[in-house]
Amino acid sequence: MKRENTGLDEGLLEVCTRAGQINRDNLVRLLSDNADTAFGRFYDFASLHSVEDYRRSVPLLDYASLQPWLERMERGEEKVLTAYPVAGMLRSSGTEGKVKRIPITFTALERYADHIEWYKNRAHKEAGGKRLFVNGFRVGLMEEKEEYLLSEIYYRYLFCNGYLSFEEFAGGKETLFGQNGRDILYAKVWVGFAQEDITALESIFLYDQILFFQYMQKHWRSVLKGMRRKQIPERIGLPQETKRKLLETPVSEERLAYVEAACRSGFDGIAARLWPRLALSSGIGGEAFEAEDGSLRGFLGKTSVYYFAYVASECHMGVAPGPEQARYVMLPQSAFYEYLPWPQKEGEESEKTLLPGQLEKGKLYEPVLSTFSGLYRCRMGDVVRSAGFLGESPVVEFVLRKNLFLNVAGEKLSVFQAERAVLQMSRRCGLPVRSYCVGQLAWESPACYGAVFAVGRQERKTEEAEDGRQEQGKPEAQEKRTAARLDRALAAQSPDYEDLRKLRCLGRPQALLLEPEEYAAFLEELGLTGGHGKPRHAAGAIPEEVWKKWKDISSGRRKQ
Repeated sequence: MKRENTGLDEGLLEVCTRAGQINRDNLVRLLSDNADTAFGRFYDFASLHSVEDYRRSVPLLDYASLQPWLERMERGEEKVLTAYPVAGMLRSSGTEGKVKRIPITFTALERYADHIEWYKNRAHKEAGGKRLFVNGFRVGLMEEKEEYLLSEIYYRYLFCNGYLSFEEFAGGKETLFGQNGRDILYAKVWVGFAQEDITALESIFLYDQILFFQYMQKHWRSVLKGMRRKQIPERIGLPQETKRKLLETPVSEERLAYVEAACRSGFDGIAARLWPRLALSSGIGGEAFEAEDGSLRGFLGKTSVYYFAYVASECHMGVAPGPEQARYVMLPQSAFYEYLPWPQKEGEESEKTLLPGQLEKGKLYEPVLSTFSGLYRCRMGDVVRSAGFLGESPVVEFVLRKNLFLNVAGEKLSVFQAERAVLQMSRRCGLPVRSYCVGQLAWESPACYGAVFAVGRQERKTEEAEDGRQEQGKPEAQEKRTAARLDRALAAQSPDYEDLRKLRCLGRPQALLLEPEEYAAFLEELGLTGGHGKPRHAAGAIPEEVWKKWKDISSGRRKQ
């Protein structure tokens, strides 16, 4: 990748030219600084002086291997995994069946905070105007907590240390973050309607922008009514300082009339019409997030999309080099990087890793990280494709997360969790499930899961008899109960799913009960037949017309 084709800052371009040496220096520093930790003494960090020594002494680890050490940290023991001051414990999604609690240190935040926001900051400086941040997640910038979300501690650090300024954002500090995921969207739409000079639309995931526009499409009349009357409905649960800020924000009747006309004319390309100077939409997306591009671009029109960064609770690893590029330059200073070739041969479990400069373009790898937050030779569980180099630093494309099932709103639900939830639901309702798949109904607002179960007629009757209610025999009633039970089971398996459901960023799931022959035809219509072409139980994005067709068939309202 040529330097002149990137939007990266000169500082990052310079360190990328020395990425190989920086990677080795990172390991030397990690071993030296953490030699007197419990983990460092156990693996004798003081005697390790090279990459080869490190590989030989410390095995490849995963979260389960590190968990006993992490539990010691949670009990308050100091210098277990890291000697660096800990900024907080992050709660991760638990895609392997257990919620993860991962430390993050101030040292780690310092090493990548200066690079991760670079392109957005530059784009904002060039375009002027205001940035509109549309996330509805909960952030307490000064509140001390036992555990944090990654986005929470990340933005807390950026704002408190001068990497971002509240003055850059439309609505200011009072409307930037909120405790209620859906109600804060009322404030975001209000701010967006009031501020014509929006030049950047920002979120953590691009999916959050879809929620924002869907909320706008459904509630624009109510928001405009409140703006004209200078009155916020009691049902909108916003803090008093947020309500006061909205009501004090000046807006002309001319602007409100313009917004009303734009909304009345439809929501295709609404972003460019509401904000004529809009230059960029930024958020995590790409191939691994199925709903974003098609749905969001309908709202954005021709506005460029910037895929932001490659981040995880374990580490902030990469930054997108520019708009419309779903690939990431790996940040040399963030960690000591190794890469495990993927997939390995069946039955083989090799620990032979490669260093960044040994990657081959087009091949797949699993990143293995030793971080400045106390994780060592930690297998990420991600699979990336090498797309070349910027200087000596790899440029990668995120391909998949091993064992990932669905990722509608950032909940990262795994096969492990989904299968346990379906088994729990099946046992509790006495409905034997022969096979199933779960997909994404991106056209619903908010998006939700659509679960399709293959069951026989006799199995339906068995469940009907056990329930004993007259309406039980109606397919619609049975499917609603199945969906409600699945909803509860998924929440029990995944705290992130439960949290996003409470925030109303995920809708209630829907269910279809099909006979085996119908189920096979459903899979065929979606192109999910043919052996290895179908992921385990994952149906992907299910088109609206396909879902409604099979809903009619299931309900008996029309024949196949």
